[in-house]
Amino acid sequence: MRDRPHNGKNIGYWQLTSALREVYNITTPLAVLLSLGGILTCGNGLSLNLEDLAAHNRIEHDGSLVHNDTPTGCRKASTSVDAARLHSLLSYATDHRGLTLSDFSRARVDIEAALDKPLSSLQSRIARGEVALTSRVLGTDTGEISLERIRQWFGEERLPDDWKKSKEPVGIMNVHARVNEVEEMMKKVWLTIYTGPAFILLMDFPLFPGQEGLAIRNRILV
Repeated sequence: MRDRPHNGKNIGYWQLTSALREVYNITTPLAVLLSLGGILTCGNGLSLNLEDLAAHNRIEHDGSLVHNDTPTGCRKASTSVDAARLHSLLSYATDHRGLTLSDFSRARVDIEAALDKPLSSLQSRIARGEVALTSRVLGTDTGEISLERIRQWFGEERLPDDWKKSKEPVGIMNVHARVNEVEEMMKKVWLTIYTGPAFILLMDFPLFPGQEGLAIRNRILV
């Protein structure tokens, strides 16, 4: 068996899949999906370098929770955590103990509303998936994550000191259900911010990402 790399380079498909299963208790189907997605979009053959996941507008996207947006023309995003963004994320904790799904949803709405160019439909789905997967892996049964875990996971980019992998396997179906929860919460946040004639329109449609969403939000603001 090949030794597992510790420098983040040339990580093989099976090594990545096994790590996701062993460390995070992610089910094999979801681990395979995440591994193949990363390798096919950012890798070389059947392996990848972790640094290549920063390739702009592949999996990485503007509107990150803790990383700055990528300047126009740059092919790779910054991998450094922005202290101001991290502080802003932590400030969404309504109970001052941890971030709930609702808190994350409000943060995502505010971040995306401030973008000069809206996220594409795929990028929007990835952004919600990131919140859903993080809450499943790190959070309580309700999805709340302690502020200390947020600081260590997002700020220091490492496993929290009190790390224990999820007792319940993290799979495609429960992550998909959590993504839908985030979608609905974000939709409610938009509705509380942008009330008016378009209120009924938004009630009848899912949260619009991309250019369609920007057009609708612009009409609401008129």
